Amino acid sequence: MSSRRDFLRTSTIGLTSIFFPSEALLARSEENNSYFDFQKQQIPYDILLWIELIGFDNTLSDYGVKEFLSRTNFIPKAISFLLVSPDFVNTHYGMLEEWVFPPEYCSYTARTYSPERERQDWTNYQLKGLVSELHKYDIEVYCSFFDFVYEGERKGRWSWMHPEIFETGKDGNRYSYLHPLKRLDDGILYEDFFKDKLIEVLDDYNFDGVHIADGIAHTRRPLHDVDYSDDMISQFLEQTGVELPSFLLQSCKLNKEEYKKRSKWLWENKKYEWVLFHTNRWAEFFKKITDAIHEKGKKIFINTAWTQAPFEAIYRYGIDYQKIAELGVDGFIVENVSSTVAMEPILSDEHEKFFYIAMSMLMLIKVRVKATNLLPFTTIHDTTEQYDALRHIPTVVERDIYSMANLYFYNDFGNLQRCSSGIVGCLSDSLYSHEWDWLKKKWDLAYSFSPKFNVAITLIWSDNAFENQLKDYITTRRWSTHKLLYELMYRGASINVVCAIDSIDKIQGPVLILNPHLYSENEIKKVFSYRNGPILTIGGKCKFPVTPDYEFSDVYLPDPLSCAIFQSGKQFDVKLNNEPIEIIPPNFTEVTEPYSWTESLYYRKVSTSFLSKCVSVISTCMPELKLLTEAEFIKIIILKKSTNEIVSLIGNDSYYYKTPKIETKHKIKDIVVKTTFPGIPVYFDNKQFNVKIPGKGMVILSICYEN
Repeated sequence: MSSRRDFLRTSTIGLTSIFFPSEALLARSEENNSYFDFQKQQIPYDILLWIELIGFDNTLSDYGVKEFLSRTNFIPKAISFLLVSPDFVNTHYGMLEEWVFPPEYCSYTARTYSPERERQDWTNYQLKGLVSELHKYDIEVYCSFFDFVYEGERKGRWSWMHPEIFETGKDGNRYSYLHPLKRLDDGILYEDFFKDKLIEVLDDYNFDGVHIADGIAHTRRPLHDVDYSDDMISQFLEQTGVELPSFLLQSCKLNKEEYKKRSKWLWENKKYEWVLFHTNRWAEFFKKITDAIHEKGKKIFINTAWTQAPFEAIYRYGIDYQKIAELGVDGFIVENVSSTVAMEPILSDEHEKFFYIAMSMLMLIKVRVKATNLLPFTTIHDTTEQYDALRHIPTVVERDIYSMANLYFYNDFGNLQRCSSGIVGCLSDSLYSHEWDWLKKKWDLAYSFSPKFNVAITLIWSDNAFENQLKDYITTRRWSTHKLLYELMYRGASINVVCAIDSIDKIQGPVLILNPHLYSENEIKKVFSYRNGPILTIGGKCKFPVTPDYEFSDVYLPDPLSCAIFQSGKQFDVKLNNEPIEIIPPNFTEVTEPYSWTESLYYRKVSTSFLSKCVSVISTCMPELKLLTEAEFIKIIILKKSTNEIVSLIGNDSYYYKTPKIETKHKIKDIVVKTTFPGIPVYFDNKQFNVKIPGKGMVILSICYEN
């Protein structure tokens, strides 16, 4: 009888491989001599495939590399092995003798099988051999791991014997997750131990670098909950000069009541200092690791903090992407899991908005880290985490690919540059050839467009305003720039380009300023010296140097958000609806903070009618395309390729087919369908056309105008 592995291979290459699947795949590769030469052609974007060892086969002489590549039908730039446990580094014994890895190294949480094969027992020698085989195809190879601590004594498990570096909660409870910033019992910082072991690992296996993943790139639990151990409190007091009041103990040992009192006082009274202390400590951690890795001529990629945009990453986890980028890290792996959330709403209390949460996150991270490479997830599947986006919601995956690849920022020269440098396939085992072909074609299309300029509104970014956001949020709980941005996008605002304020004089078209009350006086002057289009501001009220064409404020007091438009020459009739009463806590320190990235931060209320009116004003600044029907569900990204050609990425928020009627600014000469669907020409009449959009999917059209 054919095994599970045989069935997958049979489906992949045909019935000739029923009895000898490996040999059949090998024959295919050898017969087509041009196959691998063709695959070495340059791909204009980076592909990194994240995969477990179970995705390869240690019974084959090349560990299944040819077989894997025969299915991908392309050579990825890099492969990152998910080895799951940090003890892969912590317990590295060198290469003097061969030893068998614990099962958790061989598959995510030691799952016993995949659709291809049973979990195999891998050794250190076999992994090194696998790295060597991948290098034959010029594939960069990285190791990656989480913060998981596996119970029980056995070779390859070190963390279980060091509970002093477990995450410690505000009530004194220890969680079985390693905290990278803590000290070992002998007083040595774990990061110093980790750095030296990591360099040994990279050298001995000949890895090209490291991919620092969840729990090591940031803590698993948020700052309001961890880490309140005596160790971390001591580090905090030493670095900041903060003094504890006399009724609190600096050393609580195992006294949980003292833990609770101390952590409560600190979060309520020294939250700002606590958060900034962590941004500094994480920068120290990554400087040591990055410098050591680069000294060896190797690379470091880091997961972003639990799907969080720049402000949320700082407030919730103490991760400042800019500080880390300035250390010279080679890139961030951006945790875009919007496809996963689309299947499982429990993963976000804002699951209907999560697609826009992810898009806006990528834009804001990019303008914050500038030249540093960003590689967002393409969510494929994860057997351990029990989702299969590629097979269960392919239209969502397709829209995700197209959208994330077509977010842009203006560089210092005023030229549009893509926010993402490529993709990370998460995860990449057990796919059929036709599935890889489907993914590659979507990636190729997504990265094929090169817009010359932006015809929609451009978001202006200020690092200074961002630095002011933390205190503003702590004291007022007004919306962050990210929160404002994704709420506007969710309601139909077409925003896919961002520009740092220093480059505002190099761009054209309407500009959007969010939270202008956080800008400096000089920055406000710079904004209002802009003469290349309308200026729209949304955020806290502030004094402007000129009178707006129109201005309106939200109904929720105090500190209401306000919208103002300048240089538009237009007037608007804005009437806001009555909204439910907001019950504001007497003290924001009493607000319950979220324990997971699946829960949103607490923000003050903003009325739906205010946001809708803001979107209406934004839409008047974008005359290139106008939705005449289905505006509730259809969202459009516009890429201007030339004076007479635009590319329109038309997305559908509904789970059902929608056929919007769309009007263009100019008379249409031709429409070319770039996506597989709808599979027939899109007919037009003068300036109008209709096109059917699949549920939760996207259609891309190239529209040419008459001269």
